[in-house]
Amino acid sequence: MVDKIKKILTDILPETIDLRHKIHMRPELSFQEHETSALVCSFLDKYGIEYRSGIAGTGVLVIIKGEKKGSGKTLLIRADMDALPVCEKSGCGFASERDGVMHACGHDVHTSVLLCCAAALSKMRENFSGTVKLMFQPGEETTGGAEPMIKAGILEDPKVDSCVALHVEPSMKVGTAGFKTGPFYACPDEFDIVIKGRGGHAATPQKCADPIIAAAQLITAIESLPTRLISPLDPAAVSVCMVNGGSAYNVIPDSVRIGGSVRVFSEPDREAIENAIGAAASSICSIYGAECEYEYRRLFLPLINDKNTTELLKRSAEKYLETVELSEPTMAGEDFSYLTDAVNSSALFWLGCTEDDHEGAPLHSERFFASDKCIEYGAEIFCDYAINFLN
Repeated sequence: MVDKIKKILTDILPETIDLRHKIHMRPELSFQEHETSALVCSFLDKYGIEYRSGIAGTGVLVIIKGEKKGSGKTLLIRADMDALPVCEKSGCGFASERDGVMHACGHDVHTSVLLCCAAALSKMRENFSGTVKLMFQPGEETTGGAEPMIKAGILEDPKVDSCVALHVEPSMKVGTAGFKTGPFYACPDEFDIVIKGRGGHAATPQKCADPIIAAAQLITAIESLPTRLISPLDPAAVSVCMVNGGSAYNVIPDSVRIGGSVRVFSEPDREAIENAIGAAASSICSIYGAECEYEYRRLFLPLINDKNTTELLKRSAEKYLETVELSEPTMAGEDFSYLTDAVNSSALFWLGCTEDDHEGAPLHSERFFASDKCIEYGAEIFCDYAINFLN
């Protein structure tokens, strides 16, 4: 089957690489992926592949039914399509033509990998039973497009038995893939606190309710919370990343706003931190005669990889490239977590994307660059996994 997959992909790769360049040159922000979605649909039309478009705005769902008799299972493979508000300085020959917008997270590669899979699997229907669904989703970089697509019913009719995805990773060279079972991505929650005091002259602080003093105490309290609320064996990161208040050297302001990020891997830890930040804000502000407004925004769920699915993906990958076991999770967020939460037999892996002559600039960097070679490797792994899983 390896030789057949490679042979079929050889004919498809030039077109999907060219399409990747077009998507990269015309990046679109979250939930604005209209051109990208249209390119996806145009490619699918050319190959006569069944799909639904307009899901959660710009999302597309492909349905490919196998012709082999078997168990009738259903697999979903996911790619995200959106770009970031970053000015590209990668120096690549197909850099973004849109000022201030760039595929700095490799979603153009993810989309092209999945289109390559669509064309290949449509030519290999006689080799698998059941159904393959290919999910092209919007908005991963902001509020997430996975959840609204799930609510639109993409996991039903037929019911999905497994979900898989990849993410390009610049810390790894092209020709390698990384796998980790269990907790992989954290929940990337956000919080905002507005401390409302009473401003006045710096010469008479006793007449003020100083929000800056309250903010200073609160920042120290917030960043120390994980050390006493969460087991030292569990990863956690709580960071205050914004402090805004004051505009003069001799004036105590009326208010200060602070904001930041909470990243943990379990619902109990998440709830404990959320409640503790609110309690700390309320008590510390009251000491200094101030009031506060507190907002905690729960974003993506933690992404927990299923052990068996991860092992099966790794077995497929070993046929095409070098694989490595990842020892640590990442504190980044990923909305594929809604799929791993909804379908137990699900997992995401990392695909190395840095060529030997590149520096491996990090994700979300203006210098980030992912190799075209990722499209071949990603499609090989997904096609192999799909046939093995469905059979």
